[in-house]
Amino acid sequence: MLTRRLLGRVLALAAALVVLAAPTAAVADPPIGECPPGQDSCHIIDDDPGDGGDNGGGGGDDNGGGGGERECTRGGEPIACYDPVFGWFNQSDECYYRLTEPQLPPPPGASEDGAWWTPTCLAGTLEPDWFDDPPVGAAPPDPETLARRALAAVTLRKPDLQIKPDPNGAGLVGLPVWLWANRAPETWGPISNSAEEAGLQVDITATVTNLRFDLGDGSPPIDCPSGGTPYPKGATGPSPDCGHVFTKSSRQQPGQKFTITATTTWTVTWESSGGESGTIEPQIREAEVAVRINELQVVTE
Repeated sequence: MLTRRLLGRVLALAAALVVLAAPTAAVADPPIGECPPGQDSCHIIDDDPGDGGDNGGGGGDDNGGGGGERECTRGGEPIACYDPVFGWFNQSDECYYRLTEPQLPPPPGASEDGAWWTPTCLAGTLEPDWFDDPPVGAAPPDPETLARRALAAVTLRKPDLQIKPDPNGAGLVGLPVWLWANRAPETWGPISNSAEEAGLQVDITATVTNLRFDLGDGSPPIDCPSGGTPYPKGATGPSPDCGHVFTKSSRQQPGQKFTITATTTWTVTWESSGGESGTIEPQIREAEVAVRINELQVVTE
């Protein structure tokens, strides 16, 4: 199976026929040590741990751990580990490998997980080889890892919580309270971003799919996936979709106020240029507001 690669070495003197792209400078990943400004939480990702194997992974650090970007060489000279035309570089035989398109029928008895790979060596592009496992070094990036990298680069802000009566004033027991969230891209979505590596691009879309209010008075939380209805000036009735009526005063609460917590659930979906898709675990953001609720006083003469 590897005779073609041996042939590539024998024909190395045909270096004048090299058609590979020139080495490309490594592009440093964006800083991942902290969240973007204004974002309370984010994914901190190290998706390039290195492996120190035959595929040219970086050597260990002073503590013996792996790390660093993969480095590839041919004849002692640096060369790109990935080429958009020829694929991934195999350090052991100094050839590039890309998945053969279209795939040919598998050979008899071949593994279901195998595939045909097309090598390109100094002698040029050779006939496809079948591999039960990808050739060493031919490791396409994981699309979900790229999706998480794209997510880490955007800001999903906490909900823009609104309430009527005005939190600077007071509400009354038995009277309706309106609850809603102002909807803007950074607090509600949709927010889109993409990440790309070694020819694979992943696009993400983040959108709020639920808004939940915890009223702080012991009552069940209220789900408002629509975001609620803004209070129209002069309205006297309850909110049509997202309101509450307090049945007791906040006098016994800390600060004599109920703490209302609004929680948005962001759903993040992703699609890759390779045809894969998926969903990242829900992202949660919270905002709070304190409101005073007084007893309704009835004055009689």
